[in-house]
Amino acid sequence: MSVVVLLRFKRPIDREGIKGVLEVKVYKVPEKQVPHGFKYSLQFAKWTGSGWDSNFLRYDNFCGHTDHKHIKGQRFPYKFTDIDALIRDFNADARELLGFELIPWESD
Repeated sequence: MSVVVLLRFKRPIDREGIKGVLEVKVYKVPEKQVPHGFKYSLQFAKWTGSGWDSNFLRYDNFCGHTDHKHIKGQRFPYKFTDIDALIRDFNADARELLGFELIPWESD
């Protein structure tokens, strides 16, 4: 099996006085790479006025790391179950931190 791109986009966010960049990458990969078969990085890099805070909100398992999330620079474990839950959880943290969701998403 080869790598399949499921989601991949990058867009600026300028809403309610908050500026940043949202970048989403989700790939289906062989299970020999990751046991659950998905590599992902969902990141909101917030503009602080003097630079980018790339660990403001990020969920990922890239670069050989296990599933985890970053919130305001702190790293926490994350239990990946499926793509719908991943996006719901990311949006829930975005709502808590920013007051709005970042990824429009409807699950089945």
